[in-house]
Amino acid sequence: MSTDVTTYRRDLILALRMREVPGDRIGEIVAEVESHVADTGEDPVEAFGPAREYAATATGRPRARWGWADILIAVAAGAAGWLLAGGLLGLLSGDPLGPLPPWAALALGVTVAVPLIRHLRRTASAVRDPRTGQDMVPLPRWVPWAIGGSLALPLVLGAVVITAFS
Repeated sequence: MSTDVTTYRRDLILALRMREVPGDRIGEIVAEVESHVADTGEDPVEAFGPAREYAATATGRPRARWGWADILIAVAAGAAGWLLAGGLLGLLSGDPLGPLPPWAALALGVTVAVPLIRHLRRTASAVRDPRTGQDMVPLPRWVPWAIGGSLALPLVLGAVVITAFS
């Protein structure tokens, strides 16, 4: 079975992230794998085994378990998504989202989502290549725009709907 180095790299980074390995250490481990594969021409799975297994042996850490903070973040993300979607649908249909008017659901969704996204961006450590110093998993330039657009679009559509039907 031949595995593309890029695929193995992606799987290995994910497996190491799941073990909460710091970004700098992830970069070192991935650089070692890439250097070995480049020098020998060996398939990464044949040389190191499946990415998940290699992540376990390379770090000696068990897979991280969810703590209360992780559960709280997941619940907050679900609530923000529900409020944003429900608020937008409420604006389009004219129905409130439970006791909340649609505009309030949208505003509350944005109020929860923005700090949540900022927290997640701040806590994620970059995976730096020790050979070049560059980020091994750069965030595509369109991602902040997509996140901002997904937060702004319901507000803009809501304003248009309110203006059109007022």
